[in-house]
Amino acid sequence: MNERLQRNAILQEAKIKAIQESCAQLSKASEETKTRLNQVFEKQHHCKRDRDCLDQDINKLINVYQNMKNQPQGHALDDPYQQEDLKPDDLLGNKARSPSQYQDGDDMSYSEKEALKKLPEASS
Repeated sequence: MNERLQRNAILQEAKIKAIQESCAQLSKASEETKTRLNQVFEKQHHCKRDRDCLDQDINKLINVYQNMKNQPQGHALDDPYQQEDLKPDDLLGNKARSPSQYQDGDDMSYSEKEALKKLPEASS
C-alpha cells in the first residue's frame, strides 16, 4: 500500500508540473497576444489619423474644384487645361493667321507687326 501511495504522489506531482508548465505557456502566449493587440491598435490609430488627413485633403480639393467651377469662364489662357488648340499668336493675345493670310514676302505675324508699331521710332 505504501508503494501505491508513493506512485500516486509521483503522478500527482507530474500532473501539477504539467499544469504549471501549461499555465506558464498560457501566460507567455497571453503576453504575446497582448503585445500584438497593442500593435494592431496603434496601427489602427495611425490609419485613422492618415484617413482623417486624406479626408481633409480631399475636402480641400473639392472646395478648390467648386471654387474653380463657380468662377466665370475667362479667356482660354486662364485655364491651362484648355490650351490644346492654341496657336503661337494666341499666346500673345491675338488670333493667329493662317499661312494664306500672309502676303508674299511677309514673314511677320500680325502680333509681331503690332509690337513693332508700339516701339518708339529710332532717331536717325
